[in-house]
Amino acid sequence: MQTARLELKLSQKDVAQKINEKPSVIQDYESSKAIPNPQILGKLERILGVKLRGSDIGKKLETKKT
Repeated sequence: MQTARLELKLSQKDVAQKINEKPSVIQDYESSKAIPNPQILGKLERILGVKLRGSDIGKKLETKKT
């Protein structure tokens, strides 16, 4: 999660604002202190473009072209 965030040049505060959470939530997730919430993980996956759940964690999400 942290690697994906840094690749996008986003701070923890930037990511928190995009998903309407507190920066401390992002910090807790990155330091493995928080219990994963599926709703928050879903938001993070969309913002970071990386899978955070399932067997292929860390894999980039494929963007859909319309």
